[in-house]
Amino acid sequence: MIRVRFVLAVPRDRRVAELPVMVSSPSHLLADSATLWVEPGTPCCSLGDNGLMLGVRFNKTNARPVARAAELIDPEATLGEMARHLLAEYWGAFVAILIEPQSRTSSLLVDPSGLLPLYRCDRSDHTFYTTDPALAGAVPSYRDIASHLLRPELRHRRTCLADCDELPPGSMVRLGIPRDRPLQIWLPEVHFPTASAPRFEDAAAELRGLATTVMGSWSGLLGRLGVAASGGVDSSFVCAALSSAETAFDCITVATSDRSGDERQSAAAVARQFGVKCVEREFDPVHFNPCEPASRGLPRPARRAFLSVFDRLLDDAREELGAVIVLDGNNGDNLFCYLHSAAPIVDRLRAEGWSSGVIETLFDMCRITDCSLPTMVAATGRRLVRGGARDRWPSDRRLLADDVSHAGSAPLTPWLDEESGKRSGKRDHLLLLMHAQNHLHGVTGSLRRFSPLASQPLVEFCLGVPTWLWASGGMNRALARAAFASRLPAPIIARTSKAGPDSFIRLAFAHNRSRIRERLLDGLLASNGLLDRTELNRALDVDEFRDGLIIDRILDILEAENWARSWTR
Repeated sequence: MIRVRFVLAVPRDRRVAELPVMVSSPSHLLADSATLWVEPGTPCCSLGDNGLMLGVRFNKTNARPVARAAELIDPEATLGEMARHLLAEYWGAFVAILIEPQSRTSSLLVDPSGLLPLYRCDRSDHTFYTTDPALAGAVPSYRDIASHLLRPELRHRRTCLADCDELPPGSMVRLGIPRDRPLQIWLPEVHFPTASAPRFEDAAAELRGLATTVMGSWSGLLGRLGVAASGGVDSSFVCAALSSAETAFDCITVATSDRSGDERQSAAAVARQFGVKCVEREFDPVHFNPCEPASRGLPRPARRAFLSVFDRLLDDAREELGAVIVLDGNNGDNLFCYLHSAAPIVDRLRAEGWSSGVIETLFDMCRITDCSLPTMVAATGRRLVRGGARDRWPSDRRLLADDVSHAGSAPLTPWLDEESGKRSGKRDHLLLLMHAQNHLHGVTGSLRRFSPLASQPLVEFCLGVPTWLWASGGMNRALARAAFASRLPAPIIARTSKAGPDSFIRLAFAHNRSRIRERLLDGLLASNGLLDRTELNRALDVDEFRDGLIIDRILDILEAENWARSWTR
């Protein structure tokens, strides 16, 4: 498994004019000049006098791993030109330290995928840039935990650690300038549709070829693979692309003991199609530990509490299969533009005017949303007049103290600008991608998971597909289904819904109700004024079979509590 871990320490108000000094241990970082510690095994690529790339990078032309890129950098280029060149030539999961010898200035560039998050932690004498905030001595910030709990689905630029923010994917920040505002180099609107829509069949074929290339590139570096397979569209897409790339893999599926969350038959059907194993595991409420954070080591308590059980089951199955890492289908709904609104109709109307194609998309969206024709016509009219929704992250104040407020943190990715706002459906597509950011698994941390559907070539291609093509034939994610329709069982291609672990989550809550009550009412969040103890105490008495929504909220707060305790030990 590839793991990228490093920390760059820069003295405050000290410009970096050359490559930092390499040190053998994080304990040697504090010095009068910039220093860099890189964990052994982290891939590095020299850019000669222009800097250094850390992480995984593939050539956009041939999708092969890149060991050295110095000869492709113009020694006279500015920092901005270097950054744009690297993002045009390479993709993967990397950070670049860029040096401009003429001006004796330097910057950090973060690749656009989000698969290698980079954090900036300010301390009294140094600023740390790192993939692991624990290396910078980070501690929880209860003000930022409150912001996270108010909008738990939004990935904030500020983390939940004190004086620690995340640099946006695709951005560049100058070294030696405290709190320098990141400059966005990669812009999503550059990849929006600009010409006439491609034929559906051509777009599906291009997506198939691109996915096959991307999966082949990653598998060559990651080692023996397992796939967390549910039999749904997204994980099955990953399996089909791996098979097309002639990559060995096996499947893992995790089910509840009752039918409500049991997808074993569908996952087994996918495995049989490709002649691979399908190892099964089962959720058991007694295995849920209410004191264990699923987000351990991360800078936010952004993972669902029950995922600690899922992680252990996946890892146990991975070891049985002899796999190095497990790929998942996370980001699939979002990448493949699963819209549930009139946006594709409005987009096609603006692109083509009134046409038979617009009428087709109108009926397509009626089938996808399961609403009547008059209702969808009315929704289209409202969208034409008012545009899309402005705030997709409304505050969730449930169980929080009355005086809890936002810390003023911006979204991690500054994508919702005026340009993207003019394109109704593509703005919504960007919102979907933003919603997935807290659920991606990259090349950092200790989890043996990876989310290949966040890869830059796939994101750029999918942003370039008109929204109505994704709804063709009245099927959500239509292009993704069509891309591998000849390689997957027909019932899998036709699926529009799948089961989830809700029954396990409710039983796990019920089994641990008293421990959860004690942990939250006497915990760090309550003592720091974040919780309404009276409302929380009342909510903890909920019937687990009648109100799963409040249980989900309680478990999100429990995850934040456990996460905060893990950073204070």
